[in-house]
Amino acid sequence: MKKSLFAATVLSVLAAPALACDKPQNKPAIPDPTTAVTAQMVKSNNEVKAYVKATEEYLSCAGMSSSEVRKAEDELRAYADAFNKTIREFKKLNS
Repeated sequence: MKKSLFAATVLSVLAAPALACDKPQNKPAIPDPTTAVTAQMVKSNNEVKAYVKATEEYLSCAGMSSSEVRKAEDELRAYADAFNKTIREFKKLNS
């Protein structure tokens, strides 16, 4: 009984990091700054931040090669830069 309880505990501890390492599936769409309203931009900003954070967490635990991680980081940076450009354009149009 004690051995099976110990084995179950060890397996759950070892499996936990693998279960927590899920790749984010849905990249939030970047709204059109010429037609977006403030509430839409705020919602999109929160979604993009959450996606970037989740992707960074995934990359830190995914067990990918360093070149794969760099490529994914470059793609993530380009996505975040595109969103930041959209925010700047939105602010410019609505100031």
